[in-house]
Amino acid sequence: MQKNASIEAPTGPAPEATPPKTARGRARVRNILEVARKIFMHGGLIEMTMRQVADGAGISLSNLQHYFPNRESLLKALIQDIMDEYDVAFDCEPSRINDPKARLEAALRYLLADSRKPDTERLFVEIWSLATRDPMVRALFDEMYCHHRQNIAELIINANPDLPLLQAQRRAALIAMQIEGLMLLISDTKPAHAELVGIDEDCVAFAMSLALAPPGLP
Repeated sequence: MQKNASIEAPTGPAPEATPPKTARGRARVRNILEVARKIFMHGGLIEMTMRQVADGAGISLSNLQHYFPNRESLLKALIQDIMDEYDVAFDCEPSRINDPKARLEAALRYLLADSRKPDTERLFVEIWSLATRDPMVRALFDEMYCHHRQNIAELIINANPDLPLLQAQRRAALIAMQIEGLMLLISDTKPAHAELVGIDEDCVAFAMSLALAPPGLP
């Protein structure tokens, strides 16, 4: 029988992960999530079994299940961890820049640089693929991208305060998907093509032009 990477639809509410209460517990959960991410990136959900994660983290299966009752709760925590990681990145480097326009540009450059990393490509390709066939992952995927677009929209509004919220949100969606789509062309795993040299700068220029355009354009 062929393996199916999709998580079976739960018959009731999914068990929730148990938050660690001690420093040791938090360190253990951190290690579990790092191991789960590596397995997920390189082998997909098929390889990210509870047993594989427990073995990789050097703990027993029952110990893993103390924190994450099943694979669904572990995957939810993993995607939340990815969201938190990007929040930290947005709050660190760009936030040190006082000028809102320069802060927006710094965030765009961070996202483009991140899109070039092979691990980023592997991680998001797995999430994209899984979201097309698994309802639970699709919902998590939607939540993650709504959050991502909101981060960009806030930067746009700070740089272009006259822009209505709805227009900022739409421009954020266009910018986010342009950068995300470029991952398929500019990742360091892809062949180098002469016509794509400098496309990063073109992307930043286009995104900044769109973000700073007066209300109503487009």
